[in-house]
Amino acid sequence: MLDCGIHPGLEGMDALPYIDLIDPAEIDLLLISHFHLDHCGALPWFLQKTSFKGRTFMTHATKAIYRWLLSDYVKVSNISADDMLYTETDLEESMDKIETINFHEVKEVAGIKFWCYHAGHVLGAAMFMIEIAGVK
Repeated sequence: MLDCGIHPGLEGMDALPYIDLIDPAEIDLLLISHFHLDHCGALPWFLQKTSFKGRTFMTHATKAIYRWLLSDYVKVSNISADDMLYTETDLEESMDKIETINFHEVKEVAGIKFWCYHAGHVLGAAMFMIEIAGVK
């Protein structure tokens, strides 16, 4: 799975990515390209409140900024507690489930080989090259 963001113009469950046709438990790998909310804003919810048991990767800089950006999002959102997708505790617990990858470092998970390049978009932003069964 590539990225796990929220829709910036919507709130609550409506802001989540549409995953109704997939089973999170069947996803082996989740790659996050960068820290903007539309790319990682649903990650604490996905990691803490779904059946996802795979591995999650992002760059070191993205992970550091993700922590502070999403903490700020939780604190300043004008959303009722009932409509919040996750809490500060969920965010903190998600940090333990996120692994980091260096640029040009090759990793392999469940037969999926991947590595990342500088995207140049924001600090830590990555473009991922993915290889499955020899096909990139």
